[in-house]
Amino acid sequence: MRRTRNDAIARSFSNLDFHDDALVSVTMQAPRRKHDSAKVDFEFRDDSARARKLLSITGCANLRWRMDFDVLADNWFAQTQGVTSQVDPSRMKGFVLAQMHYWHTKYMPPMPKDKPIRKKLSSIRRYRLFKLTFYGGTIEVLARNFKLKTIGRASRTPRAARRPMSTTRRVTHPNSPKRF
Repeated sequence: MRRTRNDAIARSFSNLDFHDDALVSVTMQAPRRKHDSAKVDFEFRDDSARARKLLSITGCANLRWRMDFDVLADNWFAQTQGVTSQVDPSRMKGFVLAQMHYWHTKYMPPMPKDKPIRKKLSSIRRYRLFKLTFYGGTIEVLARNFKLKTIGRASRTPRAARRPMSTTRRVTHPNSPKRF
């Protein structure tokens, strides 16, 4: 049952449409206590829908960010290529283990070097590997879930057409002072 839910969440994420959206900001909220989880918020601007999209990836365990800001800036009008998600346990374990070198930590014997991540690796099937691809880089997040919120979606009717035209005229009394 859990596998089906994981697949459904991964499929749902992979079906999101961020193609040619502009990346506005990325905010990371680190865990404040041992049992808290991290969260990463991505804000996009979708010019075709005249909306902003806020993508929150929750229950984050690992993050890998590779970005060339010169290339990203060169594609300022349409920076996002797309999003995908995977639930392959061996791929996700490899993703975690490949980052150990960059943690800048050493554990003295008798503590095994995988002690801090043993619990995560044993429950790797509860996670998904979310991948955001940009024209200029890639962000990968090992996390449990995501939420998407659309902000400020405009109506398809142009603004001028939405305003009712006034049919009333200003009526002034003949003895009132004239305004110029």
